[in-house]
Amino acid sequence: MTGKKRWWFLAVILVVLYLSGCARTISEVSLAQEFSLSPGQSARVRGENLTIKFIKVASDSRCPQGATCVWAGEASSQVEVTDASGTSFLTLTQPGLAEPPKTNSGNYEITFNLLPYPQVGQEIKDEDYRLHLIISR
Repeated sequence: MTGKKRWWFLAVILVVLYLSGCARTISEVSLAQEFSLSPGQSARVRGENLTIKFIKVASDSRCPQGATCVWAGEASSQVEVTDASGTSFLTLTQPGLAEPPKTNSGNYEITFNLLPYPQVGQEIKDEDYRLHLIISR
């Protein structure tokens, strides 16, 4: 192999290795077990035909800690839920300063909590959010 071909071959190998490291893995969790997902991550519920993916934070208007607000605000997260009946897209809306809310998807109850909670003077980047979930029947 000539020097030029060797460099191209090495460059292709490095690109393939880099791209394979970028793939999001699917975690495996149990029913009633708390777990968290970053935007783009998925989890499969062990023993169930159920996968949930945290797509993104759609909005976060929760009143920051340390601020005085007229309204507590709310945060909305978009998720994709796939079960035996197919795929559905849900918007999980969490009122500010409230206990983690619950919603239903098919035969499952989903308890969720979007963290971190906003604080005065601190910007939250999209990749810093974690959606904490508990899925139960």
